[in-house]
Amino acid sequence: MEAHMSTAVDPTVDSAELDEMFADISRMNVPAGYRVEIIEGEIVLNPQCKVHSRIIQLLTLSLMDARGRDANVLWDVRIDFPGCLNGYVPDVALVKDDAEEDDDGRHDFRDVEFVAEVVSRSSRRDDFDAKLKVYAGSGVPTYLIADPKTGVVHVFHAPQNGVYSDETTYTFGNEVTLPSPELTIDTSDWPFDRRA
Repeated sequence: MEAHMSTAVDPTVDSAELDEMFADISRMNVPAGYRVEIIEGEIVLNPQCKVHSRIIQLLTLSLMDARGRDANVLWDVRIDFPGCLNGYVPDVALVKDDAEEDDDGRHDFRDVEFVAEVVSRSSRRDDFDAKLKVYAGSGVPTYLIADPKTGVVHVFHAPQNGVYSDETTYTFGNEVTLPSPELTIDTSDWPFDRRA
């Protein structure tokens, strides 16, 4: 297995500054169909498409089938991560069942058990680089990247010293085994998008 290198992640989260940045974003005319995140202090807009949305839906249903309808599954919900201004909006995140929201209705990154991103042409660099480093450095147990262009699912697991020590790849159409949370996801109906 290939280990992915990362630098140490500052454990502090500057939610106050992120709140200001998201407030500024809310006053902008962001086009419909775009997801807005702050990655390393930069405002990033990524277009959503039907294929992207369908994979998110199917993955969410798989998590809820395995963990129950009351599972704390989030999609497109802001979670602030450590480092230099990281207000991420993961495509899918599974938060511990007993996790509590803060006064602003957000979850702490330490309560995230699993996170998934569906790659698009514009998100590829961030999903495979910045987010990979921050999720590992933050101790997120499992990070799944679904790539509808190549039809490959990457499962990164077991963060140690700020890097994921394990990566397993699967092709769309096969069952994907997640080590944490322990469950299997059927990708037989996950669509491809050769334009992604």
